[in-house]
Amino acid sequence: MHFNRPLLLLLSLILAATLNSQPIDIKNYTSEIQEERLKSSLTFISDDLTKGRAVGTAGSLIVSSYLKREFERLGMIPFYSTTFTKSFKLRQNGDEESIGRNVIGVVPSLYYTDEYLLVTAHYDHLGILGGKIYNGADDNASGVASLLTIASLFSEMRANREGPRKNIIFALFDAKEVDLAGSSYFAKNLPVPARKIKYAVNIDQIGSTFAPPGKFDNYLLYVADSKIRTQISRLLDEIKSKNRLLIDIDHTFYGSKAFYDVFLKTSDNYNLTKAGIPSMMFTSGIHMHTYKPTDEHYFINYSVLKERTKLIFLLLNELLAR
Repeated sequence: MHFNRPLLLLLSLILAATLNSQPIDIKNYTSEIQEERLKSSLTFISDDLTKGRAVGTAGSLIVSSYLKREFERLGMIPFYSTTFTKSFKLRQNGDEESIGRNVIGVVPSLYYTDEYLLVTAHYDHLGILGGKIYNGADDNASGVASLLTIASLFSEMRANREGPRKNIIFALFDAKEVDLAGSSYFAKNLPVPARKIKYAVNIDQIGSTFAPPGKFDNYLLYVADSKIRTQISRLLDEIKSKNRLLIDIDHTFYGSKAFYDVFLKTSDNYNLTKAGIPSMMFTSGIHMHTYKPTDEHYFINYSVLKERTKLIFLLLNELLAR
C-alpha cells in the first residue's frame, strides 16, 4: 500500500491542532490546589533542619536534593540534558568560594514547539547569623511551595493530554541572596535562545498578609518590565473577573513609580529581563519579619497563599496560548 507522506504529515498536524484546541475545564485543576500541600512543602524547606539554606551549606544541599526529587516525582525532564541540578561557583566574603546549585526541570509541551514559558523562585536564604537561624519561610519557601504546586498542575495537565501548549521551564535558583548569582548564571548559560522564552514569571515572597496596598488581606503585588506591563495588567484583571477571584491586585506597587522601578531590580526577574526575556515578579511585599529570624512558617497565611497560587497558575495558562 502506498502512503502519501506529505499528506499524512499534514493530517497529523491538523489532528494535533484540533486536539490541542479543545477547551479544558481549568477548574478541575485549580480545585486541586490544597493548603496542606503548600504547607507541607513550605514547612519542610523552612525547618530548622535546613538551617536557613545559605548557599553552599549542608542545609542548602538538603533542600536542593528535595527539590530534585520533587521534579522527578512529577515526571518532569531535566533542562540540562541529563541533570536537574546545575552547579556553579561563586565567591563570598572575599576569597571564600562556594558552590551554588540551581534546580531546573521542564514540563514539555503536549505537541512539538520550540517555545517556552519560564517560572522561577529562589530557594536560598541567609543561613545562620549571630547564632540565630534565618529560616526564610516567606522569603522564599512560600514562592518555592507555590512553584511546586503549579508544576504539579501542569504535569497533571500533560498526563491528561490537555496541554500545555508550550514547554514550561521551572527554575529554582540558589544564591539570590548573593547578588542574584543563581539567576545570573542561568541567564548567561542558557541552552536555548532567550528569544524562545516568551515570558518569565518570578515568584518571590508571597505567603504573608502584612503589607496590603488597600484594606484586604487577600492581595498580590507585581512588577513587570515595560514591554509587557500594560498587557499583563489587563490580563490579570480579565482573569480576576472571569474566575471571580476576590483578590486585590496592585498594579502600581503602592502607587509609587520609584518603588516600582526599584523592585524590578531586587529579584531574579532582573537578570532575566537583562537577557531579553519579558519578565515579571509577584510578591506580597516586605514586612516586619523580612530578613529577620522571625520569618517563620507560623506567620504564613495559607488560605491566601492558595489564592495567589491559583491566580499565577491561571495567568500562566493564559500566557501559554499567546
